[in-house]
Amino acid sequence: MTVTDDVVNIENAAARTLVTVKGRIVALRVEPRDAAPQLTARIDDGTGRLDAVFMGRREIPGIEAGAMVTFHGRVSDAEALPRIFNPQYTL
Repeated sequence: MTVTDDVVNIENAAARTLVTVKGRIVALRVEPRDAAPQLTARIDDGTGRLDAVFMGRREIPGIEAGAMVTFHGRVSDAEALPRIFNPQYTL
Protein backbone atom coordinates (compact mmCIF):
# COMPACT_ATOMS: atom_id res chain seq x y z
CA MET A 1 0.00 0.00 0.00
CA THR A 2 1.19 3.49 -0.76
CA VAL A 3 -0.29 6.11 1.49
CA THR A 4 -0.40 9.53 -0.18
CA ASP A 5 -2.38 11.36 2.48
CA ASP A 6 -0.61 13.55 5.02
CA VAL A 7 0.02 11.87 8.35
CA VAL A 8 -1.91 13.49 11.22
CA ASN A 9 -1.33 13.29 14.94
CA ILE A 10 -3.68 10.87 16.65
CA GLU A 11 -4.93 13.69 18.90
CA ASN A 12 -6.20 15.40 15.71
CA ALA A 13 -7.86 12.29 14.23
CA ALA A 14 -11.47 13.44 14.11
CA ALA A 15 -14.33 10.95 14.18
CA ARG A 16 -15.83 9.99 10.81
CA THR A 17 -12.87 11.34 8.81
CA LEU A 18 -10.36 9.49 6.68
CA VAL A 19 -6.92 9.81 8.26
CA THR A 20 -3.42 8.48 8.01
CA VAL A 21 -1.66 8.01 11.35
CA LYS A 22 1.75 6.65 12.20
CA GLY A 23 2.98 5.22 15.48
CA ARG A 24 4.47 2.34 17.39
CA ILE A 25 2.36 -0.70 18.28
CA VAL A 26 2.20 -0.72 22.08
CA ALA A 27 -0.33 -3.54 22.58
CA LEU A 28 -2.02 -6.36 20.69
CA ARG A 29 -5.26 -8.12 21.58
CA VAL A 30 -6.55 -11.28 19.93
CA GLU A 31 -10.07 -12.52 20.51
CA PRO A 32 -10.31 -16.00 22.05
CA ARG A 33 -10.65 -19.03 19.80
CA ASP A 34 -14.34 -19.41 20.67
CA ALA A 35 -15.18 -15.88 19.43
CA ALA A 36 -15.20 -14.38 15.94
CA PRO A 37 -11.62 -13.68 14.80
CA GLN A 38 -10.46 -10.15 15.61
CA LEU A 39 -6.99 -8.64 16.03
CA THR A 40 -6.63 -5.22 17.67
CA ALA A 41 -3.36 -3.29 17.43
CA ARG A 42 -3.04 -0.21 19.66
CA ILE A 43 -0.60 2.43 18.42
CA ASP A 44 0.87 5.46 20.17
CA ASP A 45 2.39 8.44 18.37
CA GLY A 46 3.21 10.53 21.43
CA THR A 47 0.04 12.62 21.11
CA GLY A 48 -2.47 9.85 21.74
CA ARG A 49 -3.45 6.25 21.15
CA LEU A 50 -5.59 4.63 18.47
CA ASP A 51 -6.85 1.08 17.97
CA ALA A 52 -6.70 -0.57 14.55
CA VAL A 53 -9.18 -3.45 14.50
CA PHE A 54 -8.78 -6.18 11.91
CA MET A 55 -12.00 -8.19 11.66
CA GLY A 56 -11.66 -11.82 10.59
CA ARG A 57 -7.96 -11.99 11.49
CA ARG A 58 -6.07 -13.39 14.46
CA GLU A 59 -2.62 -12.56 13.17
CA ILE A 60 -0.95 -10.48 10.47
CA PRO A 61 2.74 -10.92 9.66
CA GLY A 62 4.67 -7.84 10.82
CA ILE A 63 1.89 -6.53 13.06
CA GLU A 64 3.63 -7.10 16.39
CA ALA A 65 4.39 -5.18 19.57
CA GLY A 66 7.10 -2.57 19.06
CA ALA A 67 6.69 -2.29 15.28
CA MET A 68 6.33 1.13 13.64
CA VAL A 69 3.26 1.18 11.41
CA THR A 70 1.16 3.58 9.36
CA PHE A 71 -2.61 3.07 9.26
CA HIS A 72 -5.09 4.67 6.88
CA GLY A 73 -8.85 4.55 7.26
CA ARG A 74 -12.00 6.13 8.66
CA VAL A 75 -12.02 6.92 12.37
CA SER A 76 -14.95 5.42 14.28
CA ASP A 77 -16.60 7.41 17.04
CA ALA A 78 -18.22 4.38 18.66
CA GLU A 79 -15.68 4.13 21.49
CA ALA A 80 -13.84 6.52 23.81
CA LEU A 81 -10.53 5.63 22.13
CA PRO A 82 -10.39 6.34 18.38
CA ARG A 83 -10.60 3.21 16.23
CA ILE A 84 -10.11 2.36 12.60
CA PHE A 85 -11.69 -0.88 11.40
CA ASN A 86 -9.83 -2.93 8.77
CA PRO A 87 -7.34 -0.15 7.91
CA GLN A 88 -4.85 -0.12 5.10
CA TYR A 89 -1.40 -0.36 6.63
CA THR A 90 2.29 -0.01 5.88
CA LEU A 91 5.02 -1.51 8.04
